[in-house]
Amino acid sequence: MQPDWLTPANAMPWPVTTPFRMRPNLKKLDADAPALLLRDGSADVYRRERERVIATHPERALVGSANNETLNAILGLAPSPLAGEGWGEGAGGSSSQGHSPIHVTPHPIPLPQGERGQDVALAIQEDFVILKHHEDTLRTEYLSVCFPSRWDPREKLGLDFAAIHAPVADNQMLQAAGPNIMTMAFMKQAMLRHVWLIVPSASLDQHPDKNEAWWTEALRDMSPLLPNLFFRVERQTTWPLPHLQRAVFFIRVMMSPLVDVLAITPGRAVELAASLRSMTPEVVAYRGMRETMPRLLAELEHFE
Repeated sequence: MQPDWLTPANAMPWPVTTPFRMRPNLKKLDADAPALLLRDGSADVYRRERERVIATHPERALVGSANNETLNAILGLAPSPLAGEGWGEGAGGSSSQGHSPIHVTPHPIPLPQGERGQDVALAIQEDFVILKHHEDTLRTEYLSVCFPSRWDPREKLGLDFAAIHAPVADNQMLQAAGPNIMTMAFMKQAMLRHVWLIVPSASLDQHPDKNEAWWTEALRDMSPLLPNLFFRVERQTTWPLPHLQRAVFFIRVMMSPLVDVLAITPGRAVELAASLRSMTPEVVAYRGMRETMPRLLAELEHFE
């Protein structure tokens, strides 16, 4: 039985490109673009899974000290539980129907002292990172990240853009664009990007230790690999809050069985294989797929 938090395959974004490169790929968010935050029929399920992670690993899920005014702003932005149930185009398309607009008036919600960050984490389906202006840059002040994709939130506290992305393979384009990204996306304009990867488990929490163990387990199984893999997309949005000397980085995780996503449109298996082949060895290793790649490419070649 598949987990109840999976995104329907036909609602999954398809940001696969060739050649694959680690680049910003940011787009402006405006009134005609998808909402800054999304809420769908799985909102309660995301909350349940986030509660489970916080109960098990609070030290790595909620890191740092959150600014209360920023938390109130996020709560004011959160979509209403009654708005836009169901998937529609909001998960990755161009419609914002049924979702809250980007520009809203924050409405502070009283919460017990010390629990505000956790309550905000449970109020939205996105993980989020609060960044604070420090001299001429922004540094992470608080990370509410229950569903990381192969990274440990504890290692990112207090870092600026360059330091955060230092471990990323083939990061030259990202690092070169860093100052412009910080100025535009985190100080001036809300922006959107999608990042994809393939994972060996349906778990929303892909902490690096878990992910590596799951890949090892998947490769020990000599049955076809594709049916046991998942297509994972992070819908990343930025929200400048210059009046608070801060910005917020939202991460919405969406996952679906890889074979279901490939079956949506003819030719996707060929597109995915081409993108995977164009990855540098460093990127393949960074994504934990060095041992997996030969089998994955062979099965994609015969996918129908």
